[in-house]
Amino acid sequence: MEVLAHEGSLLGAAGHDVQEYTVAATEDLGLSPLRAGAKAIWNKQAANDLNSLITTFRPDVVHVHTPFPLMSPVVFRVAHKRGIPVVTTLHSYRYSCVAGTCWRDGHVCEDCVGKKLKLPGVRHRCYHDSAAASASLTLSLGAHRALGTFHHQVSRYLTLTDFSRRLLIRDGFPADRISVKPNSVPDPGLATSRPSGERHVVFAGRLIDIKGVRTLLDAWTHVPAGMKLVIAGDGPLRGLVEQRAAADESVEFVGWVDEDRVLELMGQAEIVVVPSEWYEGLPLVILRSLAVGTPVLVSDLENFCEDVEADGVGWSFRVKESQSMAAQLSRLVSEPALAASLRDAARQSYERRYAPSVDLNRLETVYREVIEEANVC
Repeated sequence: MEVLAHEGSLLGAAGHDVQEYTVAATEDLGLSPLRAGAKAIWNKQAANDLNSLITTFRPDVVHVHTPFPLMSPVVFRVAHKRGIPVVTTLHSYRYSCVAGTCWRDGHVCEDCVGKKLKLPGVRHRCYHDSAAASASLTLSLGAHRALGTFHHQVSRYLTLTDFSRRLLIRDGFPADRISVKPNSVPDPGLATSRPSGERHVVFAGRLIDIKGVRTLLDAWTHVPAGMKLVIAGDGPLRGLVEQRAAADESVEFVGWVDEDRVLELMGQAEIVVVPSEWYEGLPLVILRSLAVGTPVLVSDLENFCEDVEADGVGWSFRVKESQSMAAQLSRLVSEPALAASLRDAARQSYERRYAPSVDLNRLETVYREVIEEANVC
């Protein structure tokens, strides 16, 4: 929802008319995983709503952000039938994975990638730990593949990274309809005040296993004195983090803080660490860190370490390996000038890849292309 609102604001400020259509979250509607999975096959109400909206608003493009589970791919069919080109952004891996994460039982999983029917997802109960709900989502993906919804009625798929694009192609989606378009974040400006005295490493995010919180805490026990680890966020592992902060004066837990405070913490840090253990799209925490000119340390999963390393704005460590992370952090402790040497590159990477003006230009380019293609057809 954050990205949808942000892009809507960008387009509106540029003079484009934008009409948003959303459906309530599964939890807000009180739907069970099974009923939510069933709606993922064919949501008649969403189809009727979109059809009416097209009649009144008469859009040039329909841009769908998250059709699963409740909206369902039927919205692609409605727009296509009305002659409106469809663009969709992949914020997760739901087209290729029932769970949407390519992560299961504590590790990366690609069992369903490349399979027309995602039966491993049913066998492993990957959607809300329910075989029936997983079967419903699998049926939705399989049915809409068979009906040609994905291959013939979507004009352009937008992935956040080149890795995500390659995975979608491996899953059988048409390469000529997939473009890489990262998200953007508002420009906070380059941090002007640098830390004095105490040196900081910052983690900001949900306190859950998949974010690598345990790996980070374990790695920190092997890092020599000289820097403080500041953790911002909330979640199921909050108790573990609080316990660690109480026992170790080099760990500071600040809890959940608003975006302005997160940016302030990042701007004062030497690096921001992103130890995610799954194919996370393109974490906004990376974009925000680069925006304030702070380099990043990330796990070596290709979906986000590729651009970090290509732009020279940080370092990577072997995913889930605390000793590998500790080695990189220890190097930063012993070489105080190392992180500072990447600050200019970090800011330049943001300006080139993730600034709102760049994002708006990419959106407008994609929209023009699909409109022209639709007119030719």
